[in-house]
Amino acid sequence: MQSLKNANIHFNQQGTPVATDFDDIYFSNDGGMAETEYVFLQQNGLPARWQHTSRTFFHIIETGFGTGANFLLSWQRFRQFRQQHPDAACRKLYFSSFEKYPLTLADLTTALQAHTGLSGLCRQLLAQYPPALPGCHRMVFDDGAVVLDLWLGDVNELLPQLTGNNQADAFFLDGFAPGKNPDMWQQGLFEQMARLSHCQTTVATFTSAGIVKRGLVQSGFTIKKVKGFGRKREMLTATYQPVAPAIMADERSSPAEPVKEVCIVGGGIASVCLALQLVDKGINTTLICADAEIAQGASHNLQGAIYPNLHPSPTFASLLHCQAFYFARSFYQQLSANGLPFALQWCGVLHLATNPALTERQQKLVTLANWPSELVYPVTAGQASNLAGVVLNHGGIFLPQAGWLSPQQFCQTALKLLLGSGHFRVRFNSKVTTLTPVAGNTSSTEPAAGWELQFADHSPAVSYNCVVLANGAGINNFAVSESLPVNRVRGQVSHVSSNGMQPLKTVLCHKGYITPQLDNCHAVGATFDRNATTAFVSDTDNEENLALVNSQLQQPAWFADAKATSARAAFRATVPDHLPLLGSISDCNGLYVFGGLGARGILLAPLLAETLACQITGQPLALSTSCLARLSPVRFTSNTAKA
Repeated sequence: MQSLKNANIHFNQQGTPVATDFDDIYFSNDGGMAETEYVFLQQNGLPARWQHTSRTFFHIIETGFGTGANFLLSWQRFRQFRQQHPDAACRKLYFSSFEKYPLTLADLTTALQAHTGLSGLCRQLLAQYPPALPGCHRMVFDDGAVVLDLWLGDVNELLPQLTGNNQADAFFLDGFAPGKNPDMWQQGLFEQMARLSHCQTTVATFTSAGIVKRGLVQSGFTIKKVKGFGRKREMLTATYQPVAPAIMADERSSPAEPVKEVCIVGGGIASVCLALQLVDKGINTTLICADAEIAQGASHNLQGAIYPNLHPSPTFASLLHCQAFYFARSFYQQLSANGLPFALQWCGVLHLATNPALTERQQKLVTLANWPSELVYPVTAGQASNLAGVVLNHGGIFLPQAGWLSPQQFCQTALKLLLGSGHFRVRFNSKVTTLTPVAGNTSSTEPAAGWELQFADHSPAVSYNCVVLANGAGINNFAVSESLPVNRVRGQVSHVSSNGMQPLKTVLCHKGYITPQLDNCHAVGATFDRNATTAFVSDTDNEENLALVNSQLQQPAWFADAKATSARAAFRATVPDHLPLLGSISDCNGLYVFGGLGARGILLAPLLAETLACQITGQPLALSTSCLARLSPVRFTSNTAKA
């Protein structure tokens, strides 16, 4: 995958940012926000359309994010709309924007100083603004009421990768002028706009260039010239009105019958994150857990690190990890800021080069320089020691934005939040033994109208139209899912007390890992046992975890008094290609799988849960069609999906 280049900009005498390579301004010298208000909001009928739609969300697609001015004003107007019309059906604004040359954080910070009336929103945008990494970066604001999907890359390559869920209600056709940026203004752009439109989709653009008029008309849009902003003579608006009948806004991409309730089989961090996202979207959710309490499987660890696994070159898995990492940072941080009490610390992660293989890989990563320095940079042994607070004999790489959280604490406190939502219930001590389809009618050719769950304790069976299997290593315990190649790998994490380790300030990774102190304990792990049939706790594994630290870090003095006081063991669920399982099972209407997260549940669960919740409810997705295909369970049952 190609790496991205940041925009090359300068500021003119009026303080307006100018794209040096395109010789074009990012917003009008006469007033950037006034231009956005007139060209994009007013000409798309906003905010009035928010009040009159019967849909629960509204989706804007923009070409050319630039400084984010169009998004910021749309956000402010939507916030005002929600305050003035709290009972309106439209409760969420999705804003998908495409940018091939993103501004650096420093340049964006300077550019946004011009918008003094939006300073509060600007600060929130800057706090979540991602580095220049290809793909979609989902940012959530106002407790989920406003969602920004910033797609970094070429819009003509990315738009075809949007799913049917991402149909637009309005297009902000922005970007540099066609004469200065011809690569963007291609016929394929207009054809993709048509694909992502319904019969009420509107378009507004600052330009009235012939290529734009012809492209829109040829793709099924009816255009209209109106007075341009400021000194511009005219601009274009358009409405999608194809010759062939098209779907209406209320019929787009949603399930034939909207999902009203979802049943999740599970009980770990994946299940909890999914429940949070479904409840946020107004879906009644039931969690069926085999254990007596939440987070008793792989999510019951004292601490777990949150960081992306970076390959020297940007692989699919590495980029997915980065997308998930920045979303997870924001997700956990916002819940913590809203008063959800769980241990969380963004202390950084040091990955030490403790053996020749790690040294070679890290040197290659540093030499190729495919990853931004705000995400990862090299450190010497001395620098690593200063960062960690303990003496280290190895250098390595440092991820300053990474950290750790307590997954069990998170699950426990999130459960309390869910139970208070009015849209959630949980059933403990309920092991599901059988999952069978409920026929839609007497015809055997009809798809299932739901799924019946039977239990080990022979309690009455229950049925749901929509079921998600998120039960970790038990996902393939059912006839309908038994073909999924889910492997069970037992792992044990030791809880270690040590006076010498108390100064440790960052997570240390080698062939294993060590966390900073929580409740007078450090998590040290972890073993990998592919042959175990039960998740037993072993003294031998504790000895192995401690011996690994001493062998990898050359018996550091600060670890000399380390003593394992307890441990936790569980099964990790992995699949052969080391990618998660996410999506519906082939030919199984209303049955989804969410798992195969391995040792990366804390990192991957928030973004993948958000993605699945959007799939189920028909809302815009932050993952491309090719990415969804790579994660789909169908990849193991269909040759066409593997491509």
